[in-house]
Amino acid sequence: MIGTFGAFGALPEGYGEHIGRIEEWREIYAGRPPWGHIKKSGLYGKGDRRIAQLGCAKVLCESLSGLTFGTQADIRCADERQREFILDVLQYNGFWENMPAFFSRAYALGGGVIRAYESGGEIVLDYMGADQFIPLSASHGRVDGGIFVGTVYRDGKRYELAERHIGDVIERALFHNGKRCDVKEVTGLDEVSTRDSAGFAYFRPAIADPDGQSLFGMSAFAGCTDTLRAIDTVFDSFTREFILGRKRIIVPSSCIRTVVDPDTGRVCRYFDTDDEVYQALKCDEDRDLKITDNTAELRVDEHIDALNALLDILCFQTGLSAGTLSFNASGLKTAAEIRSMETRTEITMQQERALAAELIESVAVIICRIGEHMGLIRPTERVHAVFSDRQTADSSELIDRNIKLVEAGLRSPVRAVMEIDDCTEEEAVSRIGSEVMKEGS
Repeated sequence: MIGTFGAFGALPEGYGEHIGRIEEWREIYAGRPPWGHIKKSGLYGKGDRRIAQLGCAKVLCESLSGLTFGTQADIRCADERQREFILDVLQYNGFWENMPAFFSRAYALGGGVIRAYESGGEIVLDYMGADQFIPLSASHGRVDGGIFVGTVYRDGKRYELAERHIGDVIERALFHNGKRCDVKEVTGLDEVSTRDSAGFAYFRPAIADPDGQSLFGMSAFAGCTDTLRAIDTVFDSFTREFILGRKRIIVPSSCIRTVVDPDTGRVCRYFDTDDEVYQALKCDEDRDLKITDNTAELRVDEHIDALNALLDILCFQTGLSAGTLSFNASGLKTAAEIRSMETRTEITMQQERALAAELIESVAVIICRIGEHMGLIRPTERVHAVFSDRQTADSSELIDRNIKLVEAGLRSPVRAVMEIDDCTEEEAVSRIGSEVMKEGS
């Protein structure tokens, strides 16, 4: 698939290096990091063994995804019919169900793209990772041109479809087993078309690229792979502590038996733990038959403390507050705990949610443009995506805070109802009026 990106000529400078980084990030996210295997030790140890892994890269990305997209965003338009049209298209494509996984993968690979296009009289959305997209141009800080590659299946055959969006033009190229095919014959799409019937929206995490000039995004754990490696090293030691620390006893040599391996002829010595038959041995029983427990003490607390220290370092490196990730029963902090104080997690979350809102707005605008092209709705109006405050605060905290502000005269009852019930000003006035009428009756 990577070679398909070159269907339209030269690629951006640094493309090869970035693809290499994406492949490394993808392997780490999938639980196959470069440090995943180490050489076996011991007298008969040969080859490598897979270390036990905590999978912190995936946990980190899913946690950031949850903080960014914990609940469904509210789509607001001037035209209610337009809003219903957008929501119907999103629902048809499983948008809200797919977005948590989309954001998790985008944080891992340094970005993601949502492609919208008309197919069979319907508007279809594709959710693609940064490994399937190469940004080419940007305007006003937003990526507006690029190449992405997807997979198409027809009659049991697998095709790779490359699309280049530049300005208002879309160019397409189709490949099967490395050979170029007729796009229209297989997909029904034209090789060249306008963006009225298709478009894309690109999401990049709010993580600065050290280069500063690149359009490529950076993985959430791009700058902390050493920490992830250290976490897995400690976790592997923690799990092996229970293997190496298994109960051990020292027995006298007279209790050891020998047996010959019939396959190798090798003599093996063993202590029969299932033997319950009385044995008569010629020895000084008090001295020679004493069995000693030599079990090592498990260092559980030391390992947990080390893991939590490394997790705090990981939080520091990724813009989260210390303790947001922890190796104990407390786990992630609740949304209310995060919201209740100004923390690095809150700041990071607000940055990412702002970018997520822009992504949703861009997708909605593209849906409206395609719907207009299909003659289904009127020309596009301004679209807003708003995340509810209830994503970051539980209801009891929200109500208590607003009651205190109203009692202190710092907030009107209408504004308080708007925030608690997440409604418009007209709805809040109506609800307050209804409550007043109930009290009067």
